Amino acid sequence: MNPSMSVIVPSLGRFERLRACLSSIVAQDVPFAFEIIVAIDGADSSELSARLGQEFAGLQCLKFSTSIERRGSPRAKNDGAALAEGEILVFVDDDVVVSKRWLRLIHDSYSDSIVGVGGSEVKGHGPGFVRRAWFLINGNKTGRVTPGGQVVSNFTSSKRDVEQVDCLAGANMSFRKSTFDAIGGFDANYVGTSYREETDLCLRVGRHGRLIFRPDAVVEHNEDSRGGNSPSSKRDWNYWYHRNNTYFYMKNLSRGFAVQDLRHLLVEVSLSFGRAVTQRSLAPISTMRRGMREGAAVLVQRKGIK
Repeated sequence: MNPSMSVIVPSLGRFERLRACLSSIVAQDVPFAFEIIVAIDGADSSELSARLGQEFAGLQCLKFSTSIERRGSPRAKNDGAALAEGEILVFVDDDVVVSKRWLRLIHDSYSDSIVGVGGSEVKGHGPGFVRRAWFLINGNKTGRVTPGGQVVSNFTSSKRDVEQVDCLAGANMSFRKSTFDAIGGFDANYVGTSYREETDLCLRVGRHGRLIFRPDAVVEHNEDSRGGNSPSSKRDWNYWYHRNNTYFYMKNLSRGFAVQDLRHLLVEVSLSFGRAVTQRSLAPISTMRRGMREGAAVLVQRKGIK
């Protein structure tokens, strides 16, 4: 029986987290066939895939995509998708544990007009005062992208209603394979922490139909500060934030110099000055300037915008 869904898990340097993630996916009780594709990067990727193959021996639906060199999150996910046979591609991070009904809820949410479905995240820490205020200011909406390029995530399991959204949670999202293939998958220009790779994909997929958020399709997100796309320092995080966010904004939302462009610039500057104050360092300001300059340069150099 051909799989209805393909669950794709990119992984880099987090074997124990990955094993727990796979165990929760394997335990899904669904009336349809699905496959699991693990895209592992790193010098020991072949060894890790062999270990997992032994631990999940007899599981015919498990596939691996390995690379000695780090491909980066977008390329790893695209390579995983290239192996997929399911009509629906499901992407989860390797540090999540999925709930019992998770895959069935996502599967059952698809209809003719829907091209993407995602669920909620339960994290060990709350969103914090600033993020809660941001959600409140934006009407407690979920998965919204503002004209200035800011994202109102709010992918919390405390929400009760299914909502149409602009974007989905990167750790818990799915798309029709036909649409994913038609738009060319993830944009590999999101490098480093790969910040905004998922939002970019969602905006492009969303031009072909509706994206739906199901709060009851829950994953427990055990965010790890090591491995994956984790930055090595605050300086690196600041740089990749501004670099990738500038590329994302200019590619998807900028309409030339206008009010929303000025708004985007003011937000970037305000964030960097705020970080400079809290970190008692001018580094966030210098990394903002370099990140925004280089993010814009990537778009200028790129041939053919997806």
